[in-house]
Amino acid sequence: MKKTLQEILFQPQAWQKTIDSYGKKKSDIMEYLMKYQDSELIFTGCGSSYYLSLIAAALYTQLNHLRAQGVPASEINLFPGTIFARGQKYLLIPISRSGKTPETVEAIKYFQKEFSEGRLLITCTAESEMANICEKVFFCPAAAEETKYMTKSFTSMLLACQLIIAYRAGNKAYIEELSKLPDQGERLIRQYQSYLQKLAKRKEFTLYVYLGHGPLYGIAAESMLKIKEMACTPAEAYFGMELMHGPKYAVNDRTFITYFLSDSAKEQQIDLLKKIRNLEAKVAVICDETSPELTNTADYVINLQSGLSDYSRLILTMLISQLYAYYRALAMGQDIE
Repeated sequence: MKKTLQEILFQPQAWQKTIDSYGKKKSDIMEYLMKYQDSELIFTGCGSSYYLSLIAAALYTQLNHLRAQGVPASEINLFPGTIFARGQKYLLIPISRSGKTPETVEAIKYFQKEFSEGRLLITCTAESEMANICEKVFFCPAAAEETKYMTKSFTSMLLACQLIIAYRAGNKAYIEELSKLPDQGERLIRQYQSYLQKLAKRKEFTLYVYLGHGPLYGIAAESMLKIKEMACTPAEAYFGMELMHGPKYAVNDRTFITYFLSDSAKEQQIDLLKKIRNLEAKVAVICDETSPELTNTADYVINLQSGLSDYSRLILTMLISQLYAYYRALAMGQDIE
């Protein structure tokens, strides 16, 4: 089995290790976070870690009703005045698989110089330059890849952020849902791996478009990056409704659109799907519960059937995107190893 595929399929085990590791450190991390309960959180990273930051910031604001931002590390270095307000307190949460991403290292150093304290690192590498200059570190064991693609590291670090946010909010129902993700991931691999392999071999598409709302926009953006990295194919990501404001004119019968549906806005999203049908693109939806109306509107429906809320099942949707991107790359003859 190819190493990249191994890393994708190993994710449920990595998630369980992340959950177990957080269980041992939650008291220490929560005590640290409470020192900054009046601070605005800044999640930051580069590439996949930046998209992860967008998701984490949206989740933190939604569940804690407190201000958070997700920003590229390079913007902290180049345009800090657009991020930090005078007189505001901040907690910086850099996210990095390796702990040595140059732009993120520089962002941490800038923050350390300007604000002195408030740095919590989420990483897959226990010892690194970032770990040495952050006050607190949460390490995701068994999550770092040997290949260049962030697959299990992305989902494991996202799960770590979800756990931190859930405990900060004191949301027991959310915490319970997160504990179910490893088993759900194993089930979805068994259910959809072969299906996605076959789907990836179908018609030659020249443009992929990923749509999502709220935290699912970050999932759409990371899915866009994965199909670009693995299959070397043009791809775009939008908040769903934004597709109809200009980008729709680039859509044709060689476009493949994936829409990550949320439970809270399903009615409006189905209305949008009906409009997208007029653009001649092929459309796949990833949802947790399908309906006759949905199956009649989309070309392909991936029904997760997890029973989990929008905010819990994010990494399950990412697992589907990663598998499709991997098999699409193989179908196109890419040497992704």
